[in-house]
Amino acid sequence: MENQNKKGILFICATPIGNMEDASFRLIDTLKSVDIIAAEDTRTARKLLSKFNISYKNLESYHDNTSEKKESEIIFAIENGQSAALISESGMPLVSDPGFKLVKKCIEKDISVTVVPGPNAALSALVISGLPVDSFLFLGFLPKTKQKLKKKLLSLKDITFTTVYYESGRRVVDLLAAILEVMGDRECCLAREITKIFEETLRGRVSSILATLKDRKAAGKNLKGEIVIVLDGLKSQARGEVSEKILEAELKKIILQGLSKKEASKILSEKYDISSREIYNIAVKKRI
Repeated sequence: MENQNKKGILFICATPIGNMEDASFRLIDTLKSVDIIAAEDTRTARKLLSKFNISYKNLESYHDNTSEKKESEIIFAIENGQSAALISESGMPLVSDPGFKLVKKCIEKDISVTVVPGPNAALSALVISGLPVDSFLFLGFLPKTKQKLKKKLLSLKDITFTTVYYESGRRVVDLLAAILEVMGDRECCLAREITKIFEETLRGRVSSILATLKDRKAAGKNLKGEIVIVLDGLKSQARGEVSEKILEAELKKIILQGLSKKEASKILSEKYDISSREIYNIAVKKRI
């Protein structure tokens, strides 16, 4: 694929998150055809390449601690007509995995960047969770320290749509306990080892899933493998639970921040599932 007159291409390649049979024909063809395979973990990459009889003579290590010199060498090769595939240990590169710096630099140098889509743990867990998928926010791994974790959860407490997190088996109990304390007992899904032999999905309230995990821990059965937590958003309060006085107070608070009556009415409409026109009329009547 070497071409001195034309720049190469960087392919962002999603790889299986567990089951090797999830590798697409296009992924296999791409890995066979590129000049360089930049891999987060070369040991994992070799297993994938061996499975599909792909040579790994052109395999390069690329991870968060990759030196600028090594990164520059990869970009130099692409600028001089070679093409490269970027793969993470599993799933889609850049999604809680390395690759952002390489992609950004390629774009800055006018190098073509394209994607070979495929498996992703966050989306896979989301669609099997049974929770709303029309709007969602992916947050990856949250802070490890208790204080920073609670501060982050507080900032997410009022979000009304589904949120998705990654966590390790040894810390997931602490995460769920913090969620229960800060965000309340919401509907939740814990998906573990997706597409693998020991795939498991737990659904229910945070308290219920937390109790199950604590019972297992007491019995010496700690969770292992990659875990995705899918959490329901803050549910809108029923109309009968929201008085005009509460709406008036919240309208004043929002409008004081510089928003118009119309904008404030729309925000509260989404929060409480009330007609924005009804809320706007309150603002007019109370001369807010």
